Amino acid sequence: MSPTPQELQVATGALRNEARTWTAEADTMGGLKTKIDGLEFGRVDAGIFQAIVDKHADLVHKLSGLCQEGSQRFEEVGSTLQICADTYDAEDAAGKHTFETLW
Repeated sequence: MSPTPQELQVATGALRNEARTWTAEADTMGGLKTKIDGLEFGRVDAGIFQAIVDKHADLVHKLSGLCQEGSQRFEEVGSTLQICADTYDAEDAAGKHTFETLW
């Protein structure tokens, strides 16, 4: 039995809500990257702690890169979920899911 229009609307609405969540978290990851970038300091700032400057810079660059990559992937997940919901609605509107064998 095929879903009712209301059931379909609930399902695609849930996909869109998830898409918005992933997209919002992509922004959060981008903001975290900016904060991490601000943690870098140079030799003058390190004063007597010269021994940690290179390792600290490596850590800041690694974490910054991971946040940037995470933000991109979160955005991709959100976009994909939105595309799935849009495609499902368009196919349903076109009657592509009305065949008995698909349900």
